[in-house]
Amino acid sequence: MNDVLAPPAHHPDLPQVPLKPLGKVLAVTSGKGGVGKTFVSANLAAALAKRGHKVLVLDADLGLANLDVVLNLYPKITLHDVFTGKAKLEDAILPAPGG
Repeated sequence: MNDVLAPPAHHPDLPQVPLKPLGKVLAVTSGKGGVGKTFVSANLAAALAKRGHKVLVLDADLGLANLDVVLNLYPKITLHDVFTGKAKLEDAILPAPGG
């Protein structure tokens, strides 16, 4: 698990460009539906927010996304709208209860 959270390795042939730290990315995934990905994602996000972290949760299940239901949100812009160029990603972000 530590190697997942480690900074990227440096390659000697590539120029080293200092990057501003953007945060951590954590993916909750499974090839099977109904195993609790949304439940784990929503609760992990809530726990991190409660500890003072800025959190963004993205439900990338284009067919059966239901994070909005779990968080009691009513999005007007979907990820499909973003992918098809009808909206910008930043316009699809909604504040959730609890931060």
